[in-house]
Amino acid sequence: MSLLNLKHIKKVFTEGNTNQIVALRDIDLSVEKGEFVAIMGESGAGKSTLLNIIATLDQPTSGTITLNQTNLSHLSEKDSSQFRREHLGFVFQSFNLLDTFNNRDNIFLPLVLSKAKHEFMIERIKPLSKALGIDNLLDRQPSEISGGQKQRIAIARALITQPDLLLADEPTGALDSGNSEKILQLFNHINHSGQTILMVTHSAEAASYAQRTLFIKDGIIYNELYRGDQNRSHYLEQIINSLAALQSREVTSQ
Repeated sequence: MSLLNLKHIKKVFTEGNTNQIVALRDIDLSVEKGEFVAIMGESGAGKSTLLNIIATLDQPTSGTITLNQTNLSHLSEKDSSQFRREHLGFVFQSFNLLDTFNNRDNIFLPLVLSKAKHEFMIERIKPLSKALGIDNLLDRQPSEISGGQKQRIAIARALITQPDLLLADEPTGALDSGNSEKILQLFNHINHSGQTILMVTHSAEAASYAQRTLFIKDGIIYNELYRGDQNRSHYLEQIINSLAALQSREVTSQ
């Protein structure tokens, strides 16, 4: 059974009294438990809107979305906040760490908001900090560590609640190539341990680490690729060719 299901998702934004912008037209999407899925598309294609709807930060104009058989469209604002804390993890391009907290307290934040006991938080962080290689960073401030280290702290914060789904929005966008590779290898390790990941990215290199890549254009999924048994370099070539085909269609239609 799929972990995440979207059926006929449409999202329309209204500017002023009459002008309507259709961000998503008719999205059908299923993600199986344990999958690592990348979503690609140009700016304005609808991928960030789609991620926000899955994250319960926005509601679709029509259609249904379920995660672990919970209908997210029926959640109140209060219930949506609780659902996000308990079932979703978030990794952002800009890290979104609080400079007034040390790294340990940044990681603890979702559990603090859920009023977890301190002993429980200590129990959760020990294996996580070891797996992510951040033991020696916990007592430091975010301002004292590198971008790649900040992203590891952010990943720990996302995973400490043991979420059903990890949502990553351009997680390597603010990193150099070396740190990007380390973070993506870390995502691979996390995924192989059973974590389901949905990642929005502009980077073909980043998408090549996923098991499946969806391409969004004008609010619809126009293509998807499965990695299967291919090595990453062959899969990367397929992704690049699909992006080139999309750009070719755009040029032809102009």
